[in-house]
Amino acid sequence: MQAQSYYIKLLKEHLSLKQRDNPHYSMRAYARDLKMHSSSLGQILTGKRALPLNRAHDIAEKLALAPKEKTLFMESFYRSKTSIDDIEINNLDERYLLDESYYKIISEWEHYAVLELFNLINFKIDKESVALKLSLTTNRAEVVLTNLIHCQLIIVNARGEFALAHPDIKTTEDSSSSALNKSHRETLKMGAEKLDKIEVELRDFSSTTVALDLTKLPEAKTIIREFRQKMTALLRGGKKTDVFQLAIQFYPLTTINTMENTK
Repeated sequence: MQAQSYYIKLLKEHLSLKQRDNPHYSMRAYARDLKMHSSSLGQILTGKRALPLNRAHDIAEKLALAPKEKTLFMESFYRSKTSIDDIEINNLDERYLLDESYYKIISEWEHYAVLELFNLINFKIDKESVALKLSLTTNRAEVVLTNLIHCQLIIVNARGEFALAHPDIKTTEDSSSSALNKSHRETLKMGAEKLDKIEVELRDFSSTTVALDLTKLPEAKTIIREFRQKMTALLRGGKKTDVFQLAIQFYPLTTINTMENTK
């Protein structure tokens, strides 16, 4: 299933569930419930027409999607309108999404860093090696490994070795999350510290200031997310020896009049 068709897949699944409960439920009824014209909906479901930009969020709400499904629905919808290159990334529905119940995993940077250590060449995961590689205390490394086991993100195999339980993990997006807020604050703090400690050849800090039409903001955020995923896909190859953090900051410098921008 290609990324750009995931939202169509969800629309079809919800229609099939409606028809399972009511065999007489028609495309016309489905279109009525979604507040769309039936012919337009038919073209969208067959991929002949794109879902209107101003209806995507509303339809996602009407489908009463779970946080994971809503994230993938919107991401696939916006990605169908924008693309930045030909680097292949994992199918959207194959990624394991974390929600607020994984508060510590999301909010404390060491957990993601340990998960990435599994990708390093000739690196054996244990509390001592993790502590040394990430400049942690041995106790902190042990706590992080225990948290990851408890959340079933890593397992201990038959040989007593740590192993990943899921090949690709991410969080939901565009939803309020105190865990994500804490994570972002930690990332910003670490970035400021690395600016003074790491030589320029091993880091990249850059920014762009641009005036924009707020209606383009969802597509801009989608390109940023696609860039992150494709950067990850690009860097998966080769002999991996270290773990880096990629942080992209994109925020308003002006006071936004929300009432004016909803007209």
